[in-house]
Amino acid sequence: MLNVAVLGSGNISDLFIQAVSHVNGIEVTAVYNRNLTKALEYAQSHHIKMAFSDYDEILRQDDIDLIYIGLPNSLHFEYAKKAIESSKMVIIEKPLLSNMTEFNQLYELSIQKDTKFFEMSRVLQLPNYKIIQAHIADIGPIRMLTINFSQYSRRYKDYLDGKDPHVFSTEYSGGALMDLGVYGIHFTLGLFGSPKECIYVAQLLPNGIDIGGTLILKYDGFQANLVQSKNSKCDNRISIQGELGTLYGYPTASNLDRVVIDIKEKIDLSVTNKYESMVYTLSDIVHIIETDDILSYVARLNHSKAVLEVLDKARKSAGIIFTGDIPK
Repeated sequence: MLNVAVLGSGNISDLFIQAVSHVNGIEVTAVYNRNLTKALEYAQSHHIKMAFSDYDEILRQDDIDLIYIGLPNSLHFEYAKKAIESSKMVIIEKPLLSNMTEFNQLYELSIQKDTKFFEMSRVLQLPNYKIIQAHIADIGPIRMLTINFSQYSRRYKDYLDGKDPHVFSTEYSGGALMDLGVYGIHFTLGLFGSPKECIYVAQLLPNGIDIGGTLILKYDGFQANLVQSKNSKCDNRISIQGELGTLYGYPTASNLDRVVIDIKEKIDLSVTNKYESMVYTLSDIVHIIETDDILSYVARLNHSKAVLEVLDKARKSAGIIFTGDIPK
């Protein structure tokens, strides 16, 4: 049994704990919050054995195998680094890290400490994603991919009111691309590999963070257009256009409820998702750990690395600079 400590007590941690309840071989045994009262309240409400406000104390617990980091983006590296230094395995909420510099440091450290770190990426293990993989050859040579993930942020009003919510902060590595667009990058690279070129045409807020934009990923023979917005909404949809037909995914790459293929007529290929998307990724991670499947681990890590490389190039093309990008 893998014993996991959850860092953070927000909605994302709730989803993780729910996912754990559906996966064999893993149990949440501890929660961390800088405020001990909040940690204790959260532990009690979620029936978790231990609560901590001291992160170092968690890392000293021999019976904790795994750390789940559900904290703001810019804190992923700091907390993951300390966990790996203590030879703990780590699951990091998407996006994995703020930049490739952090990845390279974390990877080298994980090799030294002989431990593993994973991204809670959600996309590639979804049942309907596997349906798309199985049928993509049916629509012929690919000529266009369009993904729109637009979701009006409940934190946008806070920003307009002069506050500094994490999701719209350079200090916390925020923005639409890191929050919403990362799913589409996982989706696209999982099907087609790394692009030859990427350009991000972003709508920037005065503080330099993207509130929305279009990421263009160029491949031989086609391009992928990934649209994301946090100050508007729409009927989100994925369209993969080939010379012989089109595959549609609904609504988003992180929550594929339906897949439809259109070759002369539209046919629904969907399978039912029994669980929330996080469950499928977590099941895969636990299996890799339990079986010590190094090949699958390396493939997963290389995929996350490729996604982060695209995020770095995209931000550079749009002039988006995080506090964590600036050498100290």
